Amino acid sequence: HTFSLAAMAPQVLIVGAGVTGSMLALLAKDMGLSVRVLEKSRGAGGRMATHAFRRGERSSPILAHADLGAQYVTTRSSPDHPFLGPLYRRLTDAGVLIPFTGEVAGANPYGGAGPEIRHFAAPKGMRSIAEYFLQSSSVLVDWGVAVEDLALEATHIAVSAKELPEEANSPSVVVLTQPVQQILGASKFGLRGSFLKDTDEKVMTGLKQVEYSSRFAVAYFFDKSKVSWPFSWTVKYFDKGDVRYVAHDTARRGGATDEPLMAVLVHSGVPLGIKLSDEEDPFPTAAAKMQAELEEKLPELPWATAEGSKVHKWKYSQVYIGYGGQKPSPSWVWPMTETGSSQSGCVELFRGAGGLGLLCGDAVAPASNFEGCVYSA
Repeated sequence: HTFSLAAMAPQVLIVGAGVTGSMLALLAKDMGLSVRVLEKSRGAGGRMATHAFRRGERSSPILAHADLGAQYVTTRSSPDHPFLGPLYRRLTDAGVLIPFTGEVAGANPYGGAGPEIRHFAAPKGMRSIAEYFLQSSSVLVDWGVAVEDLALEATHIAVSAKELPEEANSPSVVVLTQPVQQILGASKFGLRGSFLKDTDEKVMTGLKQVEYSSRFAVAYFFDKSKVSWPFSWTVKYFDKGDVRYVAHDTARRGGATDEPLMAVLVHSGVPLGIKLSDEEDPFPTAAAKMQAELEEKLPELPWATAEGSKVHKWKYSQVYIGYGGQKPSPSWVWPMTETGSSQSGCVELFRGAGGLGLLCGDAVAPASNFEGCVYSA
């Protein structure tokens, strides 16, 4: 017997296993569609990345975790929201999220907000949210596969990627969820963009207006038997300098009593991310600048004698200017009814007899946060 690739292909191919891609996989699977996910890294989460600290090879024990990207999920929505209410209950019932009640000090960006604000943390790290969506959907995920090109052919969508399984080619619908600059081919992991010739000129103009903030994250790891957390606060924001955020990451996630090391997470401000945008891994200048400032701002912790550290550069941290020049709103609240939603949450990249291409994610959502990504999905 012979079978056409188109018949064997998934109906929906999702590129990216962050919150948008993993949530979309769950929703599409629930609709009865066949779904497959391609992810260029080794794990889920995207910009909700969680670092596992080890001494030695990947086979050695994990001593601590640290969330390098998003720190907690914040909502202004009502517990009775028709979509978010059940979603938060599902995530908390499964133990994926827990209420975050730690003290927040400093120039809190949520300052001035009322009691409608609720924060959630993820005990196993923020990436566990995307992992939960994927596990719940039971979709097939191909890890370590970076899509290089898409082309809308007469009868199918041709997908080009190294180590792409043959049966993953020729889907009916492709949904891209990575940063817009990668879709436009203007980054290290950019697509070649053969499909862009089929993209409407107005859509292209809107895509080229998207801008992201950049910043650095540094996770420090301390031996709990030697170093104790000296502050009453769990999270502190700073309004000046290169260091703008410090968190007792282990406590923020609920204590992580099974981890022998204590994790402390530090974020830089956007100016340092812009100034050192071309610095390469291991980012020595950024690390030195941030540690020097930490020793001045918070000398109570022995930064120089940490058991280890991890520096990460978020070239695409949060959406600063969204699709079409719209600026995401940090105070956006998902309307209780569909008629109250003014944005679609996705953009059509191409459409033809061969298939449909969509862009989803926070660049085309009302907010650059967890709920914006879920809304887009």
